[in-house]
Amino acid sequence: MTAMKIGETIREIREKEKKLKQEDVAKALGITPKAYSNIENNVADITLTRLYELADIFDVAPEYILNYKEKSTFTNHFNNYEGNQGVNIMYQGCAGAKNLEEQLKESKQKLQALKANIKAKSN
Repeated sequence: MTAMKIGETIREIREKEKKLKQEDVAKALGITPKAYSNIENNVADITLTRLYELADIFDVAPEYILNYKEKSTFTNHFNNYEGNQGVNIMYQGCAGAKNLEEQLKESKQKLQALKANIKAKSN
């Protein structure tokens, strides 16, 4: 993504998806509305830290901002009971998705057969 595109992307996410005002995002970032406007107008480059801050404010993954509109993505943030955290990003329309679904179905069938075999041997 080019530097020119990132500001437009941030503006589009803020306006169309999150319905936030520039002033609200600027305040959350701890910068002036003018400084934030410079980001959206591609006058100022953003740092990786700033990208993560914006992603946090918009409640999206940083990758979502970087890949915005390039391909449909589904992002799943998780935090399990063991304290592990992470992000799963799934791309809609992957050519291999159908193949993976078939492999998963076959694996489930093999698992059921193995379970039945173990149960039969233990009786």
